[in-house]
Amino acid sequence: GMHHAGIDYGGGFCIFNDVAVCAKMLLEDYGFKRILILDTDAHAGDGTMDIFYEDPSVLFISVHQDPRTLYPGKGFIWEVGAEEGKGFTICVPLPPRSGDDVYKLVLEEIFMPVAREFKPDVIIRNGGSDPHWGDALTNLGLSLSGFKMIGEYVKRAADEVCSGRLVDLIGSGYNPVVLPKAWTAIILGIAGVNMELKEVFKPPSWLNSPEILEAAKKIIDEVKVVHSEYWDCFK
Repeated sequence: GMHHAGIDYGGGFCIFNDVAVCAKMLLEDYGFKRILILDTDAHAGDGTMDIFYEDPSVLFISVHQDPRTLYPGKGFIWEVGAEEGKGFTICVPLPPRSGDDVYKLVLEEIFMPVAREFKPDVIIRNGGSDPHWGDALTNLGLSLSGFKMIGEYVKRAADEVCSGRLVDLIGSGYNPVVLPKAWTAIILGIAGVNMELKEVFKPPSWLNSPEILEAAKKIIDEVKVVHSEYWDCFK
């Protein structure tokens, strides 16, 4: 997904925002009323966020590396939307080195509860391979199994709340060896296919450290507090 492009600007190697185009088409051409976008790229989806910042028909959830440490420098917890769209932007900035355990916690405690409450007509997942620990430009710790897990959660949510309707828009990444494997892992998760996923690189020694998990728990709790004003599931 080309999630850095806004209505009248490009950025981050993105010229046109295919995620926003897809959501708009689903709303305007296919008659759907509510779209949930889950952005799991390492970089915050600032363009998508800007486009739908005042739009309550689109719930935008971005799970990304702490914007103080990575482009585009947006996607803070306090960025919640504006006007009628207040509460319909949920940013989850993860500490660097966040791994599978952190992502599972976010999916369980943020994504699934709010998906059930929002009850979208369609779920769009977008994002690249750059949360993987082998990516050259980012500092996260997702494994190939973690990408598959994301696909599984998206499929589970879609089956539960919107009759299985989902779209997956694969984004970029900065390790050409990891890239196709991560894409495959997400598709396997969505399709419910069991296949062995072999890592190319040795896992780093810091992977899934208790300290990172504890830091992430505090961030997740803060997200819940901020959004308890808008969502019953966080009260």
